[in-house]
Amino acid sequence: MNPILVAMLLVLGCNVLSSGTCRADGAKAASPVMTAWQADHHMHLGSADICQRVGDCLESNQPAAVYAADAVAALDHAQVQRGVVISSAYLFGWDEPGLDDDAVANWVRRENEFTAAEVRRYPDRLVGFLSVDPLRSSAIEEIRHWQGSADLIGLKLHFTPSGMDLVNPGHRASLKAVLQQASAQGLPLLIHIGGGEFAAQETELFITEILPAAAPSPVQIAHAGGGMPLRADHHVQVLRTFADYRQRGDPRTENLWFDVSYVPAAGEDGELVAALVVEMRRIGMNRFLFGSDFNVLMPSVQIGMLQRLGLSEADLQELRENCAPWVCQP
Repeated sequence: MNPILVAMLLVLGCNVLSSGTCRADGAKAASPVMTAWQADHHMHLGSADICQRVGDCLESNQPAAVYAADAVAALDHAQVQRGVVISSAYLFGWDEPGLDDDAVANWVRRENEFTAAEVRRYPDRLVGFLSVDPLRSSAIEEIRHWQGSADLIGLKLHFTPSGMDLVNPGHRASLKAVLQQASAQGLPLLIHIGGGEFAAQETELFITEILPAAAPSPVQIAHAGGGMPLRADHHVQVLRTFADYRQRGDPRTENLWFDVSYVPAAGEDGELVAALVVEMRRIGMNRFLFGSDFNVLMPSVQIGMLQRLGLSEADLQELRENCAPWVCQP
């Protein structure tokens, strides 16, 4: 099977390792929980439309989908106070579905509207991010459409399904234009850069050419710079490059955050995991945010997976308490 398809199925699939029940239970707001974890900074929703096209979602919903109620139930189960839920609209730009630009623009709008409506059901628990494919001609107009939205207050980009190649000057130009528009609207950014061939060279380009276009918006790097499919030590190369720039006090990295969703990945052995932790400490644990990648993993399962990092109790406590300003101080 196409490895990108496998990765996309994981984005919206209910992982068999998950504890707790994957379900939807209506739109009634759940009461806030007393929590040991401030926020899950990386969760996914998916309408029946996107689920039908690109992945298995929650079969307990008919038709299969991932709703805000599912996300809130998962937060409650793990005793997490708030969650950032990401629109899956960017997946409509993926070449596999075979949609032309006009069709992509239409489906992206519908998926972002779905996420906005779901976030509106739980305003005290959820923060919403719209998403686009930055290489599609409709991306900038879609971002403009949501200017001033109280429901979708940030932007998610995912390089893998978008086919983003930072070595390609044309791709970099398109990406910078999208980031400049998002920054002009004051949107925080969540960017999945890693996976596949993305390594040190691409990270250098990202820091030196792409991050300035995003300023002054904060940028959250998904999966601490990792992603699927895994390639050798590429994840370590990515995080080490960020750490080198942070150690030098480079101003372009001043507004960077990293989430630990799906960290460490199942295919990362003990040596790689230890190397990741070294780079996390060089960057500073205050720059890392808890995330689960729901519904790939339930938040409760990701909390357990963090044990593989071998962090101290002080480090874990910092992760519990770290909360991005756009989540806890919206």
